[in-house]
Amino acid sequence: MNKPTSNFLFPLIALIILVFALSNKMFFVPPLGKLLDPFIGGAQNDKDQNFTGTKLAINSPELNDSVQVYFDDRKVPHIYAENNKDLYYAQGYVSAYLRLWQMDFTTYASAGRLSEIFKDGFLEYDRVKRRVGMITAAKKSLELIEKDPETIEMLTAYTKGVNAYIKQLNYKNMPFEYKFLDYEPEPWSNLKSVLIMKYMANTMTGYEQDLSMSNMMLALGEEKFNKLFPNYDQSVPPVMNTSAGKLNNSLIYTKKPEYLDNSFLSSGTVISKSTYNPKLGSNSWAVSGKKTKSGFPILCNDPHLGLTFPNVWVEMQLSSPEMNVYGVSIPGAPAIIIGFNEKIAWGITNGATDVRDWYKLKITDDYKKYEYDGKWVNLKQTIEEIKRKGQKSFYDTVYTTIQGPIVIDKSFPETPELLNHALKWELQNPSNEFLTFHKLNKAKNYKDYKEAIKTYSCPIQNFTFAGSDNTIAINHQGKMSVRWAGEGRFVLDGTKSSHVPTKYIPVDSLPQELNPVSNYVLSANQQPTNADYPYYYSGFYSKTRAVQINKMLQKEDKFDIPKMEAMQLDNTNPFAVEALPVLIRKIDQGKLSTLQKKELLALSSWKGTYNINDENAELYELWWKNVQDYTWDELKSYTFYEKSPDDNVLLSFIQKDPSNVYFDKLGTSKKENAGDIITEAFLVATTDYNKMKKEGQTKWGDFNTVNIMHLTNIRALSTMNLPSAGHPNTINATSKSWGPSWRMIVELGDRPKAYGIYPGGQSGNPGSKFYDSFVSDWNHGKYYELQFFMTKAEAKKSAANSWSLK
Repeated sequence: MNKPTSNFLFPLIALIILVFALSNKMFFVPPLGKLLDPFIGGAQNDKDQNFTGTKLAINSPELNDSVQVYFDDRKVPHIYAENNKDLYYAQGYVSAYLRLWQMDFTTYASAGRLSEIFKDGFLEYDRVKRRVGMITAAKKSLELIEKDPETIEMLTAYTKGVNAYIKQLNYKNMPFEYKFLDYEPEPWSNLKSVLIMKYMANTMTGYEQDLSMSNMMLALGEEKFNKLFPNYDQSVPPVMNTSAGKLNNSLIYTKKPEYLDNSFLSSGTVISKSTYNPKLGSNSWAVSGKKTKSGFPILCNDPHLGLTFPNVWVEMQLSSPEMNVYGVSIPGAPAIIIGFNEKIAWGITNGATDVRDWYKLKITDDYKKYEYDGKWVNLKQTIEEIKRKGQKSFYDTVYTTIQGPIVIDKSFPETPELLNHALKWELQNPSNEFLTFHKLNKAKNYKDYKEAIKTYSCPIQNFTFAGSDNTIAINHQGKMSVRWAGEGRFVLDGTKSSHVPTKYIPVDSLPQELNPVSNYVLSANQQPTNADYPYYYSGFYSKTRAVQINKMLQKEDKFDIPKMEAMQLDNTNPFAVEALPVLIRKIDQGKLSTLQKKELLALSSWKGTYNINDENAELYELWWKNVQDYTWDELKSYTFYEKSPDDNVLLSFIQKDPSNVYFDKLGTSKKENAGDIITEAFLVATTDYNKMKKEGQTKWGDFNTVNIMHLTNIRALSTMNLPSAGHPNTINATSKSWGPSWRMIVELGDRPKAYGIYPGGQSGNPGSKFYDSFVSDWNHGKYYELQFFMTKAEAKKSAANSWSLK
């Protein structure tokens, strides 16, 4: 978002919103008199309060000792405390100063409380969040956390810090969104911080294909299903690349479960599309000093998440006698989540292993009982009060079984194909992720790192580790159930206890790798193990990014930070590189016009790069999409169709089985083969591409435009249509509304050297110049040196301004 001047911006935004509000039907009408009051209203949010002076003293009677906060020139806080309790108090205060509304709003979204903010439009959303058990799970986790003295101390201190900031607010200095949406911040609580973590877990695991895969297995049969939807791809380097010996055939070939038939599962229903993006992944890798110029290890991480204002991360340094750690935290949660200290660095990627299971139940018409192991068991009922702005509360009855809550019942038929199905989800179980990150922040070596992550439960994540002693490691960490072959990939039978997992894979048996002979470890959301792993698992694994990262790590032995930056920004799609020559060999060039032959020739020299100015990427994209659509038209004719087979499956068919029945298009008398499909797909693609060229759209950046939306979807507070490089299949996985939410590169040594950036700014205030100050540099592939201060004196010397909490 480009700003004319800071004094001009916010009154202009307020005027734009006012015009929009008065011209359109909105969820709300704010009190315009107060909002537009130049002395206390929205115009006051144009000021960067507490950033303008060089020093500020803040009265904080709950502290044991004074705390110093030094802000650098990018407004990154470096917090120095004499003990951890004060440190987390200060983190809570500073986080609220930077991002209070974002923190608060996220808890409302997590708990299913948006109807309290918006008058209309969110009741169904709130009902779903209550029914899947978000707030119930958060309360259970808090009960567990309260039993651990170390965690409850940090959480309570953080909460007190947030509330200290809230108490000093008045309407004038309140975040703009509260004024515009006409509500006030309520006191922070430990439960709110837990809800923040549950919200992130939901983001990482809120996807499943149980019903779709069940229907596909019945429609296709076992053999075709395994060809089209294999559970495992042996061509992709796994997270853990060591071999144990005997293949686990259940990972390679999925048998149809005996219970799964048409009498169990009624097909023919339309499956609703999930809003979750399974490609919300991440990249992370670490190389030992044997592959670096300096002789010290380097760790890189770039988690791919939805791109929003404010950004999901906030950057800071936390320092006490027990720790000195730098990285990003989640606003609303204590500790650094991804980062480094003087001795270690760690990154996180989505493990992508399936942790959500649906169970088909048999329930009495009055919703009193359900069948379980031949007996009728009482359904548990709870009443959820959903408060609504300007309206009476809505009371929703939620039914719960041994497996979990019933999300869809006869009173809430939002997705009828899941009527009377129970959801079992690892998120619903109590967990204490705060302890993991608190211990990681203090860790000094691999042993400390292992101790920290062993209690981590959900969502399953790949933790990448590097130590200054040249130890590197990777762990597929979280609670993974012990399953029988195929369990959880399809809808399960809720009448049988044998379909409910009762054991977890032991922590020491989870996929992990330590100091491999390759001298590097990597994760890009690919499958976690080789096919000889003794336990069955399934998930939503990516492939192409892992292939490209592995290729680049293999061929280089003198890495430094600039080379790692180039890797994170790499725009090469290895699948396109592999597929393009195959497509060109199959095309019937006799059917092409002179112009189309010229375009094919230009495409043949393309290197599969999705750079912002590339003029071939969009033509390839159109061509491949047409090949997909024409090939899988039979599958799309199923009313329960949800997902096409993986691109690698289709490419394999083209190469090895070009006369496969799926290449025969529906509705034509001719029996097409792969060459026919590829040729027609190219003819149509070039026609569409040339229409775009006439409209002046030729470069990849014209098509790959990014929207960084404010959490309220107010466009005036968002950055829209930002031309960008990258693609979901490239390491730089930037797309319409999601991508690298934080790029970090750390080289350990006598003094860590680190660089990073995220698409946003430190401040959540839309009127601040620090609201979106990183966006342009992020989009242009630039990095900032992360100012990790070894001592308080260093921080004080470099500070742009400072606070003293005492």
